[in-house]
Amino acid sequence: MFLHQFILYYFVHIAKLKSILFLHCWPADSLLRFAHLASRELLYTQYLNLNREYPLMEHLQDKLIEHNLVKLGIYMDINCNQTAEVLFTANGERLFIERYHWLIYDQDFSWRQLHQRFAEAQLYLGTELTYVKPSANLNSFILYDLYNKGKHVGGKLNITIDQQIDCNEQRCYVNRYLSDLHKRSRMQQRKFLTGLTLRINAVLTSLPIDTPETEIKNFLSRDDDIYKDSFARLGYQAYEVLKEMLDCNFSYIFRDRWSDSELSGGLIGDMRNETVDLSATGFLFSSGRTKYFKLVAWFSSFRSMCMFLNPRSAAGELRLSEFLHPFSWTVWFVFASMLLSAGVLLWFTFILERKLNNVNVRPSLLTSCLLSFGAACIQGAWLLPRSTGGRMVFYAVMLTCFLLYNYYTSVVVSTLLGIAPKSNIRTIQQLADSNLEVSIEPRIYTKVYVETSSYPDVRSLYLNKVVNSQRDPKRIWLPSEEGVLMVRDKPGFVYIAEAASSYVYVRKHYLPHQICELNEILLRDETNAYTMILKTSSFVELIKLSQLRMLETGVHLKHFRYWVQNKLHCYHSNRNVVVGLDSAGPLFLLLICGYIVCLLVFGLEILWHRRQQRAVRH
Repeated sequence: MFLHQFILYYFVHIAKLKSILFLHCWPADSLLRFAHLASRELLYTQYLNLNREYPLMEHLQDKLIEHNLVKLGIYMDINCNQTAEVLFTANGERLFIERYHWLIYDQDFSWRQLHQRFAEAQLYLGTELTYVKPSANLNSFILYDLYNKGKHVGGKLNITIDQQIDCNEQRCYVNRYLSDLHKRSRMQQRKFLTGLTLRINAVLTSLPIDTPETEIKNFLSRDDDIYKDSFARLGYQAYEVLKEMLDCNFSYIFRDRWSDSELSGGLIGDMRNETVDLSATGFLFSSGRTKYFKLVAWFSSFRSMCMFLNPRSAAGELRLSEFLHPFSWTVWFVFASMLLSAGVLLWFTFILERKLNNVNVRPSLLTSCLLSFGAACIQGAWLLPRSTGGRMVFYAVMLTCFLLYNYYTSVVVSTLLGIAPKSNIRTIQQLADSNLEVSIEPRIYTKVYVETSSYPDVRSLYLNKVVNSQRDPKRIWLPSEEGVLMVRDKPGFVYIAEAASSYVYVRKHYLPHQICELNEILLRDETNAYTMILKTSSFVELIKLSQLRMLETGVHLKHFRYWVQNKLHCYHSNRNVVVGLDSAGPLFLLLICGYIVCLLVFGLEILWHRRQQRAVRH
């Protein structure tokens, strides 16, 4: 009776479980009494007698291995006949993981037998196994917590005494705590991996894989040349902090790529076949990977883009049209008609003044129109009407032109001194169809994505700009610094790169206004990389809690902001604006055209004057 009360008390009040499988060897009457007590506690129970002769594996497969519960409680009497077979199955099928909560009762408790049974058992960091030592009269029970922090990495069986529970005819209760296990959760109690060496892999692209490990670690520990292996060095230095938090050692395996496919090769292959316990580099999310891996914590952002400046020819054409854009064609037509009308009115005014006031000055119609045009250009006039009405006409023309001139100049100047217009190429497909020259950063993740992507626009870009290109392959695959400088020095040149490796050189070599004028097209949607661990790993929960702790305290974010620079700052108010020939060129061209027209008119006037002189002589 006391044992029944203890079992119910443990699962209901300590383990807090409602679904329990009992592996017992009780007689039928005892089992019936226990089932009655369990039904009063609303427990869902299953029973399997280990002393009966029947195929045990079939029953274990159905009730223990293939269950769909989030967590299953298991009570087992270790003194029953077939417990050795149960333990063998539990070791082979990895049944000492977090999905199972074991309560093992040993009436003939022996330390030697306990070590023999569990010293080589596949216990894990998250194992929940409570071993029970009863008193002689079965009214007092001492609980032991059994686990192994990592047998495959050198961990040893850990047995920690927990508490003593006493039972009477009415209830069970905690008599005393024999350790401080009750003060914290199991994971907090086991969070230090002292003495263990975890296996970790990391990607390395800037150095040959056969480089001595000491040189590789020295490179990953340095803070210079942040454009080299940014993600690998971010992970390595952040995991050095994680190593101190866990109080363990790391053994590194270095690879030259993340993966060969979604689920094989590189770092992914090592993790999937359990060659390593963790990876010091983040991975991009995919539905296929979530079947085998668990996303633990945010690692970094990941941004691949195509950068370029507007071609000079396109910019020049755009600037030329901007001198006409402040007014629509209707306004220009009305304005020209007003100037022509004003010129005609001034001409009539001069004619009337000559007749009425005997004024000798008689300007021609062309001269009157030039006076009107000079007023429009705010140049004044060398000849004014003497009558009040004529001067009022001229003042009206000057005032109207003054207002229009101020509006026009303010728009043109603000346009010339404002932000350079962005390119009308906004998508990867438009870039693939354009005649712009394209080069690509030869980093493994960018190169593999461009070459193997199934998206039609990326595939079209690869075929048009790489496969069918007549350029030297060395000019297609350019290092980060060379590609960024080509974008600056050759407007219209497109460079495809990852932000973390290219923005360092943009900040180093570009002027503020060049950063503001830079066009960017995302090669793929901006996303995040995550730390991933195999779902069957025993370290999932511990690594998750540790890395979340690093995120909360800002330790990981500190390293991320140093190693991954994925944003450019454009300061419009602090930039020096230089108006070049691409902006002022149309004005000089207009001036030259005006000189040419003037020379032609002047030549015609000379020819006309000579013709009149010949006519007079004859």
